[in-house]
Order: sequence, then C-alpha cells, then structure tokens
Amino acid sequence: MATVLDVARLAGVSTATVSRVLSGKGNVGEEARERVLAAVRALDFHPNRMAQGLRRGRGTAVGLLVGDIEQNVYSALTKHVQTALGAIGLDLMLYNLDHSAERLAAILEAAPAMGLRGVALATTDVLPMATVGPQLRQLQAGGMTVVSIGQRLNRDGIPSIVHEERAAARRAVDYLLASGRAPVAYLGRLTGSAVGTERYRGYAAALAGAGIAIDRDLVWDVSYRFAAGYEATSRALDAGRRFRAIQCGSDELALGAMAAILDRGLAIPDAVAVVGFGAIDWGAHVRPALTTISVHPATVAERMAGLFAGRDVPALTIIPRTLLRRGSA
Repeated sequence: MATVLDVARLAGVSTATVSRVLSGKGNVGEEARERVLAAVRALDFHPNRMAQGLRRGRGTAVGLLVGDIEQNVYSALTKHVQTALGAIGLDLMLYNLDHSAERLAAILEAAPAMGLRGVALATTDVLPMATVGPQLRQLQAGGMTVVSIGQRLNRDGIPSIVHEERAAARRAVDYLLASGRAPVAYLGRLTGSAVGTERYRGYAAALAGAGIAIDRDLVWDVSYRFAAGYEATSRALDAGRRFRAIQCGSDELALGAMAAILDRGLAIPDAVAVVGFGAIDWGAHVRPALTTISVHPATVAERMAGLFAGRDVPALTIIPRTLLRRGSA
C-alpha cells in the first residue's frame, strides 16, 4: 500500500508539500501540484483518514466495545453501526471485551492515545462503575463522545440507548400463561448481566401478576449459548421437571432448548412451547419457526450516530420490542 512518502518520492517533492496538496491548504505551485496528483494516481494512493484525524487532534474512528462478538446481537449491531457511522464520515474500530472488566479498563485507558472520536460501550455485563465510571467521565471531559448501548448508564452521565427488556419479557410470559402454558420455566437468568437480570424480572413479574410462585427448579442460570440451552433443558427433562413452556433469555438459548426437546421425542409447541429473545435471522427458518421478541439494531445504530453527528439526542432512549408469534409458541 502506497504511503505519503512514496508519493513524495515519485513527485520529487517533500511530504509536507504532498500534505498541502491533499488537504487543499497552503500555497503550492501549479507544477508541483500536478506532479503530486499524477503520483497519487499512478500509485493509487488513498489517504489514511485515521492518521489525518490524529494529526488534527480529532480522530475519525469510533470504538465499538462489544461484550461478546460470538453472540448474534453484537454481530448484527456491528454491521448497522458501521453503516450509520460511514454515512456521517466516521470509521468503526471494533473491540471484543469477551466479558473482561480488565480488558474494558485497558481499552478505555488507551482510547485518547488512539485518537478515537468516542466510544460506544455495548455490553450487558454489570459494570464496575467505581473504576469504569471515572474513566468514562475523563474521556468525556477530554471531548470524546461516550454512549452506552444495551444498559442504562444515563444516571452516571452517559447517554444510553437501550431496548425495552423487563416489560417485553413480561408480555411474552403473560402470553404463555394466557395460552394455558403454565408452568413456565425461565432459561438464561445469567447472573452478572444487567440485561439478563431485567428480562428475568419481567418473567418474575408475569408470574406474580398471575398469582404463581416462582419455582427455583424452573429457573436456569446459564450463559447465552446454543449448547448451554441444550444442556440446561436436557438436564431438566431428564430430571423429570414439569413445565409446559420455556421463556428464554436469548434466541441462541431457545434454539438449543428446542433441540433438546425434539431429541426426546416431544412436540413443540404441544408438549413444550418455546419463546426466544432477539429475533435471530434464522430463527424464522427452523421448524417450528421460533417465537421471539424483536430487536432493532438499525434503530440503535441510527440513534448512536446521531450523538456523533451532534444531533439532539435524549439522555435515555428506550426502543420498544414486540412479540413475534410463530410456530414454537
């Protein structure tokens, strides 16, 4: 890949002259300017926008810090965030936190030196705000835009864009109960996850509203993985646990649960109904198709880009979810 130095050598000028031609700033003679432009074309040179931003003291890249890139919700979000940022002339730098608070702290500490325009924190993990909070506020004080995606940090002065969680989960469980599907199990409480906790609270509120006590044997605290959903559901079925439906904390868990149910010769939804969370694309193409709760990454990305574009965005944006009724429930 050609560099500014390569262009300067071919054109027979200094790198400073190349920079003045490319930026359109400063006086450059017409002959030198034409030599520089000819060298740019010959070398197929493309300026590094990130390096240009660093020289101006204001980067063109936004750091998207995701909790776990293997989860479908984060890969979908990344795609839409990149598109939304590109539309306003910004680049995306992706960082996978892998549920590590230490990695998060290290990235936030390095952010100013990397010349980032700002950071978008997209993780459901409960954050150690005693240590992370001061880092985020320091970035803001230095002129960087900071936004939280997925959990509410607006009370800590961080603009937050979140999906409706508790109310959406309650509506889904209310639907299962109204359909005569009690007892309803909950798969994916996920202690340590802010979002997982909110979804579980919606489940608990639905049971309380129906006058049903929570059966702890029907609440399974597992990570959001296909295998975890399969294994937890298999253990419950093999132990003779009685339930007519499962509300899952993610679609990955739901698809794993469905596989376990079918592997034991049980029918879905006749024997056990299953509801997911997150509208994973291929959930609509399994059979029976997965009933799930919607997600809206394009809307999240558009609202996030609005912050970086300087538009007036509220401190807290809550995006509604809907229940997508399909064959599994």
